[in-house]
Amino acid sequence: MTGLEKIRWAKALIEEESNGAYQFVVGNVHDDLYLRCGDRANAGLHLTVQQNRKTGNYDCVFKGYIRTSGGYHNAKGMQKLADEYKQAAYFLREMEVANISLTEDELRTFVSELKSAEEQQINAPQMGM
Repeated sequence: MTGLEKIRWAKALIEEESNGAYQFVVGNVHDDLYLRCGDRANAGLHLTVQQNRKTGNYDCVFKGYIRTSGGYHNAKGMQKLADEYKQAAYFLREMEVANISLTEDELRTFVSELKSAEEQQINAPQMGM
């Protein structure tokens, strides 16, 4: 599987299985690739794309972080937190195993695909008011 195929797979897995809590997006200034974490998520995922000096490819490094979850929770609330952490750990394991590394052309292609999809969403006609 190529790096481009791997990053497309990662995007589909993370966005679909998190029900949109995490989204791959492109930064506004330098077209940087990153993961947006929804406001309600307590377990976050972070993506850094770093150029590997040895290979020249761009390595995708995924990390997890925990947002502060203040206050008291009942059993249902604690289970929800535990499930979020478990899902974030699952995504991180999958990304580590995938070991995603992109050539410059693959990275540009993926960023272009994301930007195109974002523009289509912005320009899509809004139904009803």
